[in-house]
Amino acid sequence: MPVASYNFPDGLRGGMEKKTGEVKSEMQFPAIYLLHGLGGSPNGSVSQLEAEMRVCEPEQNYVRPLMPHTDPKGPTWASVLHLRNISVPTGSLVIGVSLGGLVAAKLQELERPDLHVICICSPTHAEEVELAKRMEHRIALYSSADEVIAGRTERWPELAEAYDLPWLDHDTDKHKTPLGRILCAYVQGLDVSQEVAKIGARGL
Repeated sequence: MPVASYNFPDGLRGGMEKKTGEVKSEMQFPAIYLLHGLGGSPNGSVSQLEAEMRVCEPEQNYVRPLMPHTDPKGPTWASVLHLRNISVPTGSLVIGVSLGGLVAAKLQELERPDLHVICICSPTHAEEVELAKRMEHRIALYSSADEVIAGRTERWPELAEAYDLPWLDHDTDKHKTPLGRILCAYVQGLDVSQEVAKIGARGL
């Protein structure tokens, strides 16, 4: 499906320098969007992730839109186009759970390279929507043992800064604390790989 190009102003790309150990107090993003998964809602798992992030980043502008895939029978492309039409501010961070992550990553790939995207428990393809290339400012947090997305995670290392986490599964609510730590590390410009290492193989 053809999608028109998005032109963003020079000098307004979102960006962060990775400076290990340094925490920046200023706003890093004009907005942080949290996208729910298939059949979910803004008041579900993404609201819990927002609560975790507010502990370390209370001044950020958080947005939890209702996506078309709240109806599990709807086409995935409808959510990609919906996210496009929301006109997410240039340089924003978009965090997507499950299908929400795939939707965010696809829009980033097609026409919004200015976006930072973090995919949590997301597949690399669903229906006719499939990721095709690696993008800067894209992180994937997933488990190859997650039965819900089994067989659709193998290409993550080719497509993103990928972390195959043995402690993670599709019930993100029970992993909200370690996930919140990783998300906060990213927003604060810290080294995500070091935070993942600190959490360890058991997700503690």
